[in-house]
Amino acid sequence: MTAPAARESSSATVITSRGVGMAVAGLLVGGGGVGLASPVLVYIGVGMTSAVAVGCLWMLLSIHTFLLRFPFARRDVTPRPLTVGVPGKVVVSIESAHSHGREREMGIHPARRFTRTLVESLDIREQAAAELTGGAGTKATVSRSSQSLTLTYNLLPARRGRWPLGPALVHSSDPLGILQADTSVGGAELIPVWPATVDLSATAGALMGHADRIVLGARTPSPDDAALRDYREGDDLRRVHWKSTARRGTMVVRSDERAGRRPATVVMDLPRDSEAIEWTISASTSIALSVLDSGHPVRLLGGNINPEASHEDRGHSSALARASLLNDTVDLKVPISATAAERDLLRALREAALAAPSGEVIVGVFEPLSKDALDVLVPIGDSGRAWAIVRSGGDAARKQGVDDTLTALRRAGWKVTTAGIGSDLEQVWTTLLTVGGDME
Repeated sequence: MTAPAARESSSATVITSRGVGMAVAGLLVGGGGVGLASPVLVYIGVGMTSAVAVGCLWMLLSIHTFLLRFPFARRDVTPRPLTVGVPGKVVVSIESAHSHGREREMGIHPARRFTRTLVESLDIREQAAAELTGGAGTKATVSRSSQSLTLTYNLLPARRGRWPLGPALVHSSDPLGILQADTSVGGAELIPVWPATVDLSATAGALMGHADRIVLGARTPSPDDAALRDYREGDDLRRVHWKSTARRGTMVVRSDERAGRRPATVVMDLPRDSEAIEWTISASTSIALSVLDSGHPVRLLGGNINPEASHEDRGHSSALARASLLNDTVDLKVPISATAAERDLLRALREAALAAPSGEVIVGVFEPLSKDALDVLVPIGDSGRAWAIVRSGGDAARKQGVDDTLTALRRAGWKVTTAGIGSDLEQVWTTLLTVGGDME
C-alpha cells in the first residue's frame, strides 16, 4: 500500500471540433454583420465567440478547482511485483483535502466543497503498457463520492520486465462541449513483472539427493545428525533438543540444518531471440526456485546477475529469498550481440566451474555451445553433479550444433536432455532426472 501523497499534476486542454466551428462561425457571422451593417448578425457573432471564451474560462476554473480540491492521489498495485500470466489489480484513488482534514490548512473553506454532481461529471482512465494488459483493453470500474474518485481495473502481465503504468487521466469538458481537458493524476511508474515459473519442487529434492549420494553413498544424513549448540536469545524454541537439554542441564538447540545442505548453481545461456530468452529465463528460474524450496542454497548465473548473490530459504524468510531470486531476473535483457552473449556465458561458466570442485550442483539451460564454452564445461562433468537442458529446434545448422553439444557434454559426464520452447517443462525436468533422454 502507498500512503496518499500530494501529486504533481498537469493538464492538456484542447478545443473540440464544435468549439472550432463555433469560433469560426462567430467570426464570420460577426464580420458579415459589420460589413452588412446588421446589428443582429453582429450580436450573433459576438455571442458565438463569447461562448467559446466562456468555455475557456470555465475549463480554467474547473481544472484549478479540481487540482485545489483533490490534491491527494495514490496507486495501489497488487500483487507487487506482478507475475507473467497471473492477474493483478490496480486501484487509483484521488482524494479530497477534506477527507484528510487539510481544507483549512490549504486555504479551502468547507462551504465551497465540490458537490457530488461535479465529481460525477469527471471521467478517469489509466494508461498502461500493453505488456501489462496482454495487449487487450482494460475494463475499469469507477466509483465516485464527494470526497474521492476511484478507478479499479485488472491487469494480466504478458511479459517479464519493467513496464510503465500511468499516469491516470481525469477527463473533463465544459457544458457545451467546446473544450476538453485531460488532467494527469499520480504520475507514471515502472511496474516490475516476474517471469512465469513452473513448480518443480516435487522432483528438485531428487536432484539434490542424488548429488549427496554421489559423495556420501547410500546413506542420507538424518536431521538427528545435526550438531548441537548452546541456546542463544532469539532461537526458535522448536529447535530445542529436549533430551540433550535434560541430560546436560542447560538448554541446547540443533544447529541450522540447512547450513550443511549442498548448494546449487543454475546457469542461463541467454539467447538473442525475445521469445527464446523468456523461455530460458522461465525454465532457469523454475529450477532455481524448486531447489530453493527443497531447502538448498541456490544462485542464478547469466547476463548481468551478480555471481555472489546466493539465495537460501531460512524458514522465516522463505518469501524474501524467493522474491530476491525473482528480482534478479526482472532486468535481464536480450544480449546486444552474439559476442556479448558469448562473453556473458563464459563469465558465468567460469564462475560455476570454480564452485563445482567444492561439491556444488551445476544445472545449465543452454543454447548450442561454442568450443570455448564446452572447454569450460567438460571438467565439471567429472563431478557427477552436472545437469543440462539444451534448447532444440531451428534450421539444420542449429540442429547440428545441438547434437554436437549433447555429444560433448555426455562424454564429459553431464546428464543432458533437449527441450523446445513449447515443451512441457515439468516433463523435461523429470526426463532429465530419470533417464537423461531427449525431448522435443
